[in-house]
Amino acid sequence: MTASDVLTCTRDSTAHVPPAERLAYWEAQCAATLVGLRCSSLSSTGLEVEKMGISLPGLGVADIRGEDHVVERNASLVHQIPKESLFACQIVQGRAYFIQREQCLLLEPGETVIYDTRIPYLFGFLTSMRQLLIDVPITVWRESVEAGRLGNLPLKISARAGAEAMLSETLRATVQRFLREPVRAEADKFSMQTQTLLSALMDVHVRGAGASRAGLSYLLTAKQFIAMRIAEPDLHPQTVADAVGISLRHLSRLFASDEDSVAQYIWNSRLAGAHRDLLDLKLQKTSVSEIAFRWGFSSLAHFSRAIRTRYGASPLALRATARR
Repeated sequence: MTASDVLTCTRDSTAHVPPAERLAYWEAQCAATLVGLRCSSLSSTGLEVEKMGISLPGLGVADIRGEDHVVERNASLVHQIPKESLFACQIVQGRAYFIQREQCLLLEPGETVIYDTRIPYLFGFLTSMRQLLIDVPITVWRESVEAGRLGNLPLKISARAGAEAMLSETLRATVQRFLREPVRAEADKFSMQTQTLLSALMDVHVRGAGASRAGLSYLLTAKQFIAMRIAEPDLHPQTVADAVGISLRHLSRLFASDEDSVAQYIWNSRLAGAHRDLLDLKLQKTSVSEIAFRWGFSSLAHFSRAIRTRYGASPLALRATARR
């Protein structure tokens, strides 16, 4: 593996900053790379915290560790430094509390809170802490989550037992593994897997586990297989069922419980991924045909028609809008 095969992680720390300047430094770093915040700490040595993160098209992840402190995103910051994202924060170490929309949630290791950065909030860490933070733009969430469910936020996802615990552990392992080895070729697969896990977590929490734990495992495995093979034009529902090791009829029932069909899920995943790439300013030099083939479209004309039908504009028009 060469250096060009590995994505660059950003690293920030207050360790090299004079104690009196650490709060201002960290606030500036968060505003530039994460979200606009105000920070406070009772430590006599000032705020001690460090962050390692990586930004992908449609997804950002960060591993943040430090001593006890409080961060606040008030109404003024929401207006001054807009952020159109949902955050999913999983507590890896320590205890914390989260306040938003008149809810106060107490968080233990393994638990996850999903919240809207467009709404003021306060996040307090009561002990030495470590969290995994996942940043998903609102536009990406709307591709995979019913719009009405965003009004249920914030959501606290338990980690004690059942499907929520299984999904939470899988999410933690997936993010930590990618941060250890951020291989460029795995980025698209990681992004789709992470979005799938978050969507499943929200669904299970809001609606309950409609399928058994084994059924949910099959469904998640199928979606991860689709994410890995999404660029293959001949990816079909039967291929997915064979890979998972269940009948197509059984697989179709699992997807039906998720209010989708296997074929429609593949189609939606391709369109959402291609749409995200078309709007990504970092990929402006990548040709439209290359994006089409990356997401499993064998015909550029077919791709253009599909994008226009779903999003109301041609691929070139979407790119022009993103540049403006």
